[in-house]
Amino acid sequence: MDDSTFRKLLDLVAPHIQRKDTCMRSAISPRDRLAATLRYLATGRSYEDLKFSVAVSPQALGRIIPETCKVIWKFPHSKEEWGQIGQDFEEMWQFPNWLGAVDGKM
Repeated sequence: MDDSTFRKLLDLVAPHIQRKDTCMRSAISPRDRLAATLRYLATGRSYEDLKFSVAVSPQALGRIIPETCKVIWKFPHSKEEWGQIGQDFEEMWQFPNWLGAVDGKM
């Protein structure tokens, strides 16, 4: 994923995954939450293995990744929006059946 695409996605999800700092600790930033989630989805590595590349504990990853996935899943909302995304994907990458590319099955 290129930086501009990451930033667009971050702008969409950041308000929903932002957490407040407490007197005990600083919250994990939306950028780090999204990066950890995307790395997990791209690699399929375990939380225990992923902790080394994202510097977040496996326990925190166990909360962060499902929360972030739920937020991402909310976008887009309708069948038509998914269809438009598919058309845009095919035009940009000349790759039909884009949904198969998302879940790894064709």
